[in-house]
Amino acid sequence: MPRPLQLKKLTFDEVVRYFVEERPDVPQVHHGALLTRQGLSYGFPCLQLFVDRDNHPCLRPSGEPYGRFMVARELDGELLGMFGGRELIIFE
Repeated sequence: MPRPLQLKKLTFDEVVRYFVEERPDVPQVHHGALLTRQGLSYGFPCLQLFVDRDNHPCLRPSGEPYGRFMVARELDGELLGMFGGRELIIFE
């Protein structure tokens, strides 16, 4: 697994921008998902993935998922509100 992208702050706008601008041109991609783990001292590990209709990760021919792995020191208020204590947000 590649080293995570290190971010000072992950914002809702950045998440949406990535889903729009980096969407792969493959038919199985239906929407996006953002997963995180909250309450860790070093920040928020975040996995941003493109998923199919059944919320399964869409994979490249190499077997790697389309998406990115990041560690953010903090999340903006909009993302924190959307998570609401949960660890998954679906973007349609």
